Amino acid sequence: MSQFYVSSLIEIIHYLSDALLQCDANTRVAELFCDEFDDVDFEMVLCCFEASHKVGFKEELINIPIEQYEELSLEEFLENYLDPREQKDSLFVAKRFRMFEDALTRAIAEEGAPDAGFE
Repeated sequence: MSQFYVSSLIEIIHYLSDALLQCDANTRVAELFCDEFDDVDFEMVLCCFEASHKVGFKEELINIPIEQYEELSLEEFLENYLDPREQKDSLFVAKRFRMFEDALTRAIAEEGAPDAGFE
């Protein structure tokens, strides 16, 4: 995988976490998650990465639970899931941000949902 892409992903993580997360190419995806950085934040990182480089992650990633790739290093994650072909669709970035918006809306709805068993 291009070191440029790996470095860029790390820079985006640092920026979006307000430099709370310190990571490198060998950091496992699971190590990123904490109280201040969750799966929705990770989706924002991926969306920003795609928009920055006009490359996409494989469509299958949408349906893969995080548990399936959380033990991969950031470099391995990119090697496995990044489709390095330049995206030519003029709506590519808009579609990616819409996907993120949908994920964020779901997360907010789940956060506000009453816990099972409570009345």
